[in-house]
Amino acid sequence: MDPEWLLAWREPVLKRANILFVTWDGPQVSYLESLFLPIFKELAKLGHAFHVLQFTWGAAEQRAATKTACEASGCTYRSVPVLRRPVAAGSLVTAVLASRQVRQAIVEGGIDIVLARSTLPAFTSRLALRHLPAVRLLFDADGLPHDERVDFGGWKPDGIAYRMLRDLEASAVRRADAVLTRSRKAVEILLARAGAGTSAGKFYVVGNGRDAEVFHPAAGPARAQVRRELGISDTAAVLVYAGSMGDQYCVPEMLEFFQLVRHRRADVQLLLLTGSPQEAARRVGDAVDQSGVHILRAAGGDVPRYLGAGDLGLALRRPSFSMQAVAPVKLGEYLLCGLPVLATRAIGDSDEQVSQQAGRSLATMSSTELEAAADWFVDEVLQDRAGFGARSRQAGLRHFSLASTVDAYAGAIEAIAVSR
Repeated sequence: MDPEWLLAWREPVLKRANILFVTWDGPQVSYLESLFLPIFKELAKLGHAFHVLQFTWGAAEQRAATKTACEASGCTYRSVPVLRRPVAAGSLVTAVLASRQVRQAIVEGGIDIVLARSTLPAFTSRLALRHLPAVRLLFDADGLPHDERVDFGGWKPDGIAYRMLRDLEASAVRRADAVLTRSRKAVEILLARAGAGTSAGKFYVVGNGRDAEVFHPAAGPARAQVRRELGISDTAAVLVYAGSMGDQYCVPEMLEFFQLVRHRRADVQLLLLTGSPQEAARRVGDAVDQSGVHILRAAGGDVPRYLGAGDLGLALRRPSFSMQAVAPVKLGEYLLCGLPVLATRAIGDSDEQVSQQAGRSLATMSSTELEAAADWFVDEVLQDRAGFGARSRQAGLRHFSLASTVDAYAGAIEAIAVSR
């Protein structure tokens, strides 16, 4: 029989990893606070420690608020300014020079794993790790951001900026010990781009989970209270949209759907929760009568209670190549709050996540399909609000809970943090 010490040597020993999260965020982005910190806080319960290094051009007060949020979640925080002029060259220069700060953070923090979110942080981290072979690299590919700029930002697919970032992205996939994606289709795309010799086993699909204790269906009195605040009757049908008002979010089609429902239910209301209320008001005013439309800039903590006042969540998005790799945050928020959803097909893995029992997916956004969806909402959803609500909640728990997301992250971390 083998001695105990030999058996112990043969069994992998799970390390409690010390992790440096390297991210690149503009002042308008709050993903660190809203998405990642809750995940890190839960992973800390498994023994992992997180340190945040944020490259940003946000104002000093914003960085101070982020630091406070990180420390409240048990993470250390440090920010580094990003050069913004000229934009493309400044970002690249920052990425090169910043490798020294990343290396310093690794050495001073005794870091085991660098978790780099998106391409430039991964490039910076790779430079920092050149002479630190024991430190692992976990690359969060974060969708297909460079293809998204081609699809929606006016970039040229043969332009130097796109081609350079695509090359850096592929290099990060090849170098990383593990890669995080938001959809299975993203795995296929990044694997093909990385080329021969790249293992499919290094990829892990993770969600954008939300705390099911925060995002939950509203009790009757709470739902009625929010409606009273908005001047909406208890019996009115309410459509809800939460998010930005960019072109990719199909605002004209969303407003057309609202009008189609209004032809069937004159009392229908549209609640828009957005960080761009002026842009929302402009778009609405150009398209439809604003009566029955409520536009709010809601604090993050208030979003669940407003969602709980609705009857249907709108999650339309312009299908494109890059959208195959996303995991819409709003989709999980709607479902966890018991809101059935009207979504668009071919957006990440949403086709499987939105079943007929919890919503409806549109193959196109033609007037014919939108009319059929309006009939479905009035004739089926509103007639079985409780049933759709319960099934939506179950779909949310299955695909979008914070617990399921933490499990996926933990699997990737543990896979590369095991030592003998």
